[in-house]
Formats: sequence, C-alpha cells, structure tokens
Amino acid sequence: MNVSFFASKYKLAFCEFFNSDIHGKNETSSRNIDSHFLILRTLNINTFYDSQHYNSITRFIGNIRRQYVRYISTTSNPVIRNYKNAVIKKNYVSLEIIEQVELEGGEHVAIYKTFWLRIVQRIWKKHCNYKKELLKKILKPCGLLLREIGKVYR
Repeated sequence: MNVSFFASKYKLAFCEFFNSDIHGKNETSSRNIDSHFLILRTLNINTFYDSQHYNSITRFIGNIRRQYVRYISTTSNPVIRNYKNAVIKKNYVSLEIIEQVELEGGEHVAIYKTFWLRIVQRIWKKHCNYKKELLKKILKPCGLLLREIGKVYR
C-alpha cells in the first residue's frame, strides 16, 4: 500500500449532506454550503488498518443512522429533492476517499473520489466476464479444434 497516497491531499472520511436544520447556518456560512458533503469524521491510514478500532467505527456509523431516523420527518434539503429517501439508505454514511476543501465560511467539505474506484470495478467486472465466456467457448470440442489450427475467438 502506498502510504504517501493517503498522506497527500486525499483522506479517508465519513461524510453526509449538509443540512441547515441539523448543522446550523448563520451569516458567516458559505452561500452554497447546502450543495456540499460535510465531513463528519476522518480516519488516518493506521486507524483504518487497525482492527481494534473496528467496533468504535461501527458504533459511530450506528449512532449517525439513529440520529437521522429521528430527524428525518422534520428535515429537508433545498438542493436535494429526494433527501429523505437518500438519508434512509443503509450506505448513506460510508467510508469514502475524499479531497478536503475549506469553503470561504470556514466549513470543511468533501469532494468524493471513490466513484473512480467504482467505475474501474465495473470495467474489470465486464472484462472478467468476457474472459470467462471466452474460456467456456475455447474449452468446448470445436474450440479445441480452432485453437489447434491457430484461430482465436473474438
């Protein structure tokens, strides 16, 4: 694992949508804070790999979920139309790779970088499925004959 990757501008963090009913908003707040992800908690790489911290991280996520279940009927978000359904989802508060940015009001918000991993995973999954299908075709008797004479499936 390249530790310098996590020592740079990228961090591991738990994030959530900013909600002025829960987090509060005043005249010094950034004007577009409602459209950002607020950083709840960051983890350093050593904490992430240390199994002793697993229970505390699990409790942290559970506490956040319980708080949102309580507030869900009274809150809304001016930017996110489907806010209540998004907050109820099981993976709403999850560990993400982020870039931390400080807005003009002093709020620390996150720019998600984890979605690139998901894109690469989808591409590799398609590639592996293609290779499995190709292997199935090659292992059939007609595939063995084509391999012997040097033709390859495309």
